[in-house]
Amino acid sequence: MKLKVLEIVLFSVLGSLLSVSQIVLSFLPNIEVVTLLIILFSIVYEQKAIYIVFVFIVTMGLIYGFGLWWIGYLILWPLLSISTCIVRKFIEGRYLILSIYSGIFGLLFGFFYAIPNIIFIGLNEGIAFWISGIEFDIIHGIGNYFIMMFFGEKLIGLLNKLSSKYLASIKN
Repeated sequence: MKLKVLEIVLFSVLGSLLSVSQIVLSFLPNIEVVTLLIILFSIVYEQKAIYIVFVFIVTMGLIYGFGLWWIGYLILWPLLSISTCIVRKFIEGRYLILSIYSGIFGLLFGFFYAIPNIIFIGLNEGIAFWISGIEFDIIHGIGNYFIMMFFGEKLIGLLNKLSSKYLASIKN
């Protein structure tokens, strides 16, 4: 996938937007719009959305440090982007299904996030880490569901409109 300069700029800005949104909402436990935006970016930009995701992951590592938590980000956010690209044809424009998909990701977040702990610390510690955060995963899942339900359709329309105007010059 060769990128044009305008795409590099756009994807860098969108990755930075993910980082800013994560930081701005960090005072709310497990309520975030990163999942919403990654899903929408993956629907609009398809495989190229992975560049946006990696800008976000690296930026968060630069801000908070590259610890064990960061390895979880290396697993989870690309997984969300890639899986969204795979199921895109089945979920695009179906906001109830998108909301359920987003909610399920939130519910499973802690499970997948525990994988680096299992690998680097041990199975028992990884399971304990996951179990201790289940209530936050429930909050995460419910939050993701409602955020997608309320904002998904409006934001994807805006994103499609802005992207078509911005990227129109490179399609010629």
